[in-house]
Amino acid sequence: MSLIEECYASGRGELVDTVEGRELGSEVSHLYCAGYEDRTCTTEDGRTLTFTAMAMDYALPKNDNSGFQNIVMGLDNVTGEVQEVIEASKEGGKRFIITVRRYLAEDLSFPQERYRMTLLSREYDTDTDIAQLTAGFFDLLNTNGLRTVLTTTLAPGLKYI
Repeated sequence: MSLIEECYASGRGELVDTVEGRELGSEVSHLYCAGYEDRTCTTEDGRTLTFTAMAMDYALPKNDNSGFQNIVMGLDNVTGEVQEVIEASKEGGKRFIITVRRYLAEDLSFPQERYRMTLLSREYDTDTDIAQLTAGFFDLLNTNGLRTVLTTTLAPGLKYI
């Protein structure tokens, strides 16, 4: 039995990878899925979305506590749509949020895995028409460390520090 046959016989079935990209605060999502056919999937918050099929691949980082947990993904950029969307967001000075979901092909009603990340860098190869995106799981620079900002009116002892 070949490795592919073992994978399908193990009960895990085919995996469907999807990517949702949007500007922070925007209602417009750009939806893509790996493969040759468009898929309609339900997200973890109950939205039913139709993902456009395209060639894509990504590499997950090792799971550790370092600050370098970045995912690198390659998306087909033949039409230039990926580049246009991302560059418009960056020109506007807005953060671009990428959500990668993995579904089982026989159950598209809920994702089996979900990763929400911030786009850190992008690179476009004009020879191969591939958009290479690097996104971070843990974006320390864009997080608000303290949810309550301590001031001298809230904590009077601060003026003595």
